[in-house]
Amino acid sequence: MKRVSCHLAALAVLMLSVSNAFAYGFGYSSHKMVIHGTSTLHDWSCPTNKMKAKGDFTLAGNELQSVNSMWVEADALSIKSDKEDMDEKIYEALKTDKHKNITFSMTKVKSMTKKGNEWILETTGKLTIAGKTNDVDMTVKAVVDASGTVTFKGEKKLLMTSFGMTPPKAMLGMIKAGDEIRLDFTLTMKRS
Repeated sequence: MKRVSCHLAALAVLMLSVSNAFAYGFGYSSHKMVIHGTSTLHDWSCPTNKMKAKGDFTLAGNELQSVNSMWVEADALSIKSDKEDMDEKIYEALKTDKHKNITFSMTKVKSMTKKGNEWILETTGKLTIAGKTNDVDMTVKAVVDASGTVTFKGEKKLLMTSFGMTPPKAMLGMIKAGDEIRLDFTLTMKRS
């Protein structure tokens, strides 16, 4: 009996010493995502007002150990400019009559480096816009606060035409949007 108790005690100590890292499911808390672009008239910016997200991250205290999975969905019809007629052109380019959402599904974290209080992640994933899916590389910065909430920040430049979109035009083609857009995002996620 004494030998069994010693083995159990040794096993408990071994389990505690091996790791204090735990994988958690995370869900959407808040976001800020803005699409920036250019046109022959002026530069423009449009926020995306509705998003969903879920992920699986491994934390040790408030140290990020790994990002095991990440999925984000933005409601394309929640993209709003300060001009209603521009919104209609954006929705037409995004083909929202058939494709209501923009989605990103991370497939791999190629590297994760800690710098100061943030982690820099080099990721690959599948981005779907206007019904077309492309593989994209994205650099994302992550910060974990004392409560274990994780905030991701990043930006990505894209060409509309690479997703089968036609850059919007107005005034009988006199005003034309540039092909390149930039997505700026901040996404905060909490344990679910």
